[in-house]
Amino acid sequence: MSSSKDREQPEAGGGTMSRGTLLRRGAFAGIAGASITGGLIAPVATAEPAAADTSTALRFLFDWEYEYITAMAETIWPTDQSGPGAREAGVATYIDGQLAGSWGQGHRFYLNGPFFQPQSTGHGWQIPMTPAEVYRAFLPGFDVYCKTRYGNPYPQLPAATQTQALTDLSAGTANIQIGGTTAFGVTDFFGMFRENVLEGMLSDPAYGGNKNMVGWKWVGFPGDPMQRGDPYEKYIFTTKAYPYEHKPLPLSKPAAVTGAGLGAAATDAPAADFPNATATSASTGMSTGTGG
Repeated sequence: MSSSKDREQPEAGGGTMSRGTLLRRGAFAGIAGASITGGLIAPVATAEPAAADTSTALRFLFDWEYEYITAMAETIWPTDQSGPGAREAGVATYIDGQLAGSWGQGHRFYLNGPFFQPQSTGHGWQIPMTPAEVYRAFLPGFDVYCKTRYGNPYPQLPAATQTQALTDLSAGTANIQIGGTTAFGVTDFFGMFRENVLEGMLSDPAYGGNKNMVGWKWVGFPGDPMQRGDPYEKYIFTTKAYPYEHKPLPLSKPAAVTGAGLGAAATDAPAADFPNATATSASTGMSTGTGG
């Protein structure tokens, strides 16, 4: 990744943190043990209250929840000199679709006890709540915490205070009960949410996030080279520069529609965005991100 794409940003606890470092660390963050203190939240100079994207009908989130998630995601991946952030990429729309779909509804989760408090990672989901239920239980508690601790709802806080509020989550210092249980704490929620933000920035646009492929353009991911019929294999493991590195294409439309349906997110991209798509040209392969 070139240095121009890896510019440094201030860290919450002092020093600097680049988007590249954020992404490299985020790629390995899991739910359990995902608390990272003072370094994964990049503050921006100003904070603006987020508004729900009325062009996209919400499938699970209420408007105020959508505003919260938009503002929180923008704190984690802000718009800066390196490019657009989570708000412009539609990360909250991606999360809304995932919560409404099979992942959020826990269709493949084991939700019957007994559960236990693991001492290490790798023990899976250890609470009888779905991810959608966790989000719904957590956000009102976080709203109360922000109003009590900082005087305003999260979207209305200054950028530096928003950074501190999320740092409270990552450090585990915020006292927020999730569904009346401590088995899934604020650090667990922060790890899950932060991972969802990265997914929304880097998944195929068919899932609702990564609008205009802003995340792919930033990391230099080509998307689906076969849309152009490119012999992409000639550029893999070589020093030869791929000419469309920062001009990615999404999955062909039939494949995108199929994948989005499976992932419980909808695509409203015009047909012109899929120049080589035909009714029979769908590939069943999925691109970067989770399908729910």
